[in-house]
Amino acid sequence: MGSNDREILRDLDQLYGQRVPQWVRFALRETANFLLPASCAVCGRADDRLCPTCRGAVRRQLCLPPLPDSQSRYLELPALAGQIPVAACGVYGNELARAILSYKDHQRYFLKELFSPYLAAALNASLVPQSRARRTLVVPMPTSLKAIARRGYRPVEAMLQSAERLGLLDAGLELSPVLHYRMGQVFSGAQKSKSGSDRRGQHAQLIAEIPRVRQQPILLVDDVMTTGSTLQNAAITCNNAGYDVLGGVVLALTRPPGDDRGGQLR
Repeated sequence: MGSNDREILRDLDQLYGQRVPQWVRFALRETANFLLPASCAVCGRADDRLCPTCRGAVRRQLCLPPLPDSQSRYLELPALAGQIPVAACGVYGNELARAILSYKDHQRYFLKELFSPYLAAALNASLVPQSRARRTLVVPMPTSLKAIARRGYRPVEAMLQSAERLGLLDAGLELSPVLHYRMGQVFSGAQKSKSGSDRRGQHAQLIAEIPRVRQQPILLVDDVMTTGSTLQNAAITCNNAGYDVLGGVVLALTRPPGDDRGGQLR
């Protein structure tokens, strides 16, 4: 697939994600959140979009660098004979899990402001020093067009845009959504509906834009890491396109069964 095809796909992705009726509905939902009685996004308590108790619980379940060892992983990349580090701001569960689900699947868009400082801090800590003219790209995992149409926004990219707008990202970082789904997969559903074997075969569905410079350094970002296959496939795709994948950052990771301290995801 040539660069023109990638540009067409990116334009289609942006156009589809900004369909007027969907964004009108999204705007109405956000307006209603301010004007009408609200319920807590986590516990459902009335008259508060996020009650103080749940806000405090979510913040306690998220960490700023230095992150605990239990929230660090190394993803093996057999095709590249290497591995990349992945840092997680928290462990998926309890109030944090409910908050992430509310943000992703129940249009509680305001939660991006709660999550973005932690993602930004983890990204800043993962930054490898480069020459002054060489910035590291922050690459969000893409969202399927089907999910964009349902939600009205791209959850991972929205958190990163919030961090960028607030000036939380290091000057050496630049938000750049260079990953996209192939045309045959842009309408596919979410990863959580796929089996483990299906997830491991996802790398053929992603394409990466050609880097502006050879071995352009990048950091991959996702909301939740379960098996690690999504980031693994993205890393291979980006590496094959000519990027230097330094590592990944996720908002939360799901620990494998019986794993209390962490380790490598295979």
